[in-house]
Amino acid sequence: MTDFRVWIGPEPFDPAEVRVPEALASATRATLVQFRASLNEPDVARLKAAYGVRLDRFVPNFSFLERLDDETAARLRADFLVRTSVPLDPALKLASWIPAGATPLDLIATLFDDADSAAVGAALSALGARNVVLTDNRAFGGSQYADFTLDDRAKLPLVAAIDEVVLVEPVPEREVTDVPAAQVFQSGVAGLNTTPIWDHELHGEGQIIGLIDKGHLDLNHCFFNDPDHANAGENHRKVLGMFDQNFPDVTEHFMFVAGILAGNSLDKNGTHEHRGGAWAAKLVCRSLDDLFPPIGLKMEGILQRGKELGAAIHTNSWGGVIPLYNTDAVGADKFSFENEEHVVIAAAANTTDRGTGNGAPGIAKNVLCVAASQGPPDQMKFGSGKPGPTADGRRKPDLMAVGNGIQSASLKRNSTALYCDTGPYFKNPELAATSWATPNAAAAAALVRQYFVEGWYPHGEKRADRRMTPSGALIRAVLLNSTTNMTGIAGYPSDVEGWGQIQLDRTLVFKEGRRRRLLVNDVRNSAGLTLHTSTSQRFFVGDDHEQLKITLVWTDPPAAESATQPTKNVLKLEARDALGIRYLGNDFDTTAGVSREGAPGTPDLLNNVQMIVVDRPFTGPWTITVSGTVVFGKQGYALVVTGA
Repeated sequence: MTDFRVWIGPEPFDPAEVRVPEALASATRATLVQFRASLNEPDVARLKAAYGVRLDRFVPNFSFLERLDDETAARLRADFLVRTSVPLDPALKLASWIPAGATPLDLIATLFDDADSAAVGAALSALGARNVVLTDNRAFGGSQYADFTLDDRAKLPLVAAIDEVVLVEPVPEREVTDVPAAQVFQSGVAGLNTTPIWDHELHGEGQIIGLIDKGHLDLNHCFFNDPDHANAGENHRKVLGMFDQNFPDVTEHFMFVAGILAGNSLDKNGTHEHRGGAWAAKLVCRSLDDLFPPIGLKMEGILQRGKELGAAIHTNSWGGVIPLYNTDAVGADKFSFENEEHVVIAAAANTTDRGTGNGAPGIAKNVLCVAASQGPPDQMKFGSGKPGPTADGRRKPDLMAVGNGIQSASLKRNSTALYCDTGPYFKNPELAATSWATPNAAAAAALVRQYFVEGWYPHGEKRADRRMTPSGALIRAVLLNSTTNMTGIAGYPSDVEGWGQIQLDRTLVFKEGRRRRLLVNDVRNSAGLTLHTSTSQRFFVGDDHEQLKITLVWTDPPAAESATQPTKNVLKLEARDALGIRYLGNDFDTTAGVSREGAPGTPDLLNNVQMIVVDRPFTGPWTITVSGTVVFGKQGYALVVTGA
């Protein structure tokens, strides 16, 4: 039986059981439109043309949030594709995580795209709201927003009753959460001859990484200094841009994170003992505080700034306190879906952080969420990170990187001369932190991107005729495929380690000494799967002593801000060996840490990361199939297969 419950508000409900009023209270109103099944592209085109709907705020199951007048809502109810169309109860526009009893309330109202934001601002002021700031991120795939302070919480229902409002939620609380570490994410161990990716001249050359953190950098530090350019800019050798309008001070946290990511001194070019994992990459630095009023960029806006200066990888060593799919999560998913060749990476909450779980942006569907392992030689032991799953049941964190035993750039306050101080983080040098693991993962992502951009795939040697720009989904898939089971953590995969520790030499192959093989299929949305379609390809296993690992990742469209279950498009991964034995994505024997063999299994309908792992694969041809189980429009994906 089809589940038509709508996942919005404190409890899911069937919108067909909601009474439709004889007349709406105003010309337009927030309206839930539910369809009888998933829509294909011709359906979407016809509905948009016939009714002017946008179909851009998805709410499971089969529903969209629209702003409609009474006549259009009635016509929609008569359409053969539509199951029902009902006005949204304004109470459902109030986020469940608005703190009870607290005043004043610092709030964000997300607005419909066709809203008159000035009128909304006036309405808020008339209700007694103060410090009203209006922002518009529509130019790069975002929304309109109103930030404001409300002293009288009794006015919340009146705010929700404003037609143009989609959701009212608290302004998110956001907390900010070395060579041995880089050796581990390349080869799994630290020591001599443990940098196989660097050894092939992949250090981040040509890569630009966006870094969002609290404060900004001190360009007098040798890791970031350019003797020919005192200020950040397009000609600076390390920092292409530095935006810090709300918080212009340098901070130790920003310095330490940036050093782990891409620190490199000119006098020891590529040889400094505390250089970053992608030491040849360049940075675009943005202040976390610009997410707050009066700048109020919101997540898609601050990511867009990095994109404008060339960043394709965006790293965030911070996270929200509220463990729910909020504005930061929606913004990260919107940006990722609208910009297919970008990847966003964020920290899991530290074990000791406030809050009950991981927050946004790390819990967004399309963001790679990173927890921390201990430093070498204990890199297979847990370091820090709150366990998953998310409130809606998805697996987060996704993976782990080293977050302890790291030395990086140290801040020398009030210095006007060049300095090169490095060491452990001054506040607690013995503490493992997801803030340090996250830039290690981002550095690994930069090396993965460089591998494809320079044409190393598929032959394992650098070839100009093989250059390709990888999608964000492919970069995430390669990192996830490279992971190894953390022997110091029970169960695999698990809600603690996700898919395990990054080890790039398990997935990135090179011509000499080649043992494992790599197969990649990077499909953009324009050529993606549609509803009930599938595609298959073969991978020949020649050695049953090498683990076979199959990874499927897709960048899912964002859900509506108020959705309590954000998954929209669902793909299914299956594999069959030469004997016809079937394996299903994410159907694992977690004790053994491998996929279940031949069992019918239950498809994973929540996660946009699917994995099949077989330790002793049967030799011969394997058939790998990706199917569109629930797809609105077209859905691209990245498939990565490694084995021998």
